[in-house]
Amino acid sequence: MGLGYVCDPRTNCHYEIVADTIHVSDDITEEDIQKLTHVFYTWVRKDDLLGPIFNGKIGTSDKDWEPHIEKINNFWSNIFLRTGRYHGQPLSKHIGFPTMSPKHFTRWLELFDKAGAKALAPHKHERFNQTAKRIAQSFQMALAVHYSQKEGVSDADNPFIDFGIRRPSWAHKKD
Repeated sequence: MGLGYVCDPRTNCHYEIVADTIHVSDDITEEDIQKLTHVFYTWVRKDDLLGPIFNGKIGTSDKDWEPHIEKINNFWSNIFLRTGRYHGQPLSKHIGFPTMSPKHFTRWLELFDKAGAKALAPHKHERFNQTAKRIAQSFQMALAVHYSQKEGVSDADNPFIDFGIRRPSWAHKKD
């Protein structure tokens, strides 16, 4: 997965995750995806760092979480099985969290790795982890760009500045 800058005359330009080297999987199944997300989000909801963010946005009941988990299952199914069931822009959901920082991505990846080890065969676990790490890196790079585009945000205020991304000077020009 990679981060693509997509321009559409109707929606203007935005960043979104685009497929690059992931091919349809012969061995990852819908059941694998469901097992992984079940274990992972059970832990996320209870996590000291991630739980308050997710529970604050989604809710705390199982019923609140059902639509989110279905959407995430569709996301992974779209990536590995090319089902076409996911039609969202996941990056836009993450830009709305002003307190998000690299430590959140690190923790997310730690829990995802642990959940994969518990729920999946080792080779499937590795494929999910590789893909999740690329997505997390792409999101963080996009968030670095997002922070660099905000008026009045200095490098010191950009939690993603370690990515070394600065908005090009031409992008600061107003039409």
